[in-house]
Amino acid sequence: MHEYGLMEQVVANILAELKNTPDAPAGQALQVRLTVGALAVHAKAAAVQAFTVLSRGTPLEGCRLDLTLEPATAACPQCGCQDPLAQDAVDPHDLAPLVTCPRCGAPAPVQGSRGVENIQLSWE
Repeated sequence: MHEYGLMEQVVANILAELKNTPDAPAGQALQVRLTVGALAVHAKAAAVQAFTVLSRGTPLEGCRLDLTLEPATAACPQCGCQDPLAQDAVDPHDLAPLVTCPRCGAPAPVQGSRGVENIQLSWE
């Protein structure tokens, strides 16, 4: 359900952008490159399925979706570590997660990975 809400916003934003792009190449396939924070998506397959369902009957139907999940990072105040975390290292429902720094073991807040990072449209 979470992925559906996120993809609903993504599809709406892309459709609005397409309306403002009158010179889109006719007859060429649209590719959508989408980068989303890993904490915003519980299952990549569910996000892709939601995008596919929401795109039906729109100019996005049949487009190629390239979805990349951007990992959260530990931001250690002790040693300055900025290492990416494994996808299951943080509970996505925790609004202010702390992890153990992988480098020095100190408590470290988690940064990033909460929403849509980038949307790129291209025609092939």
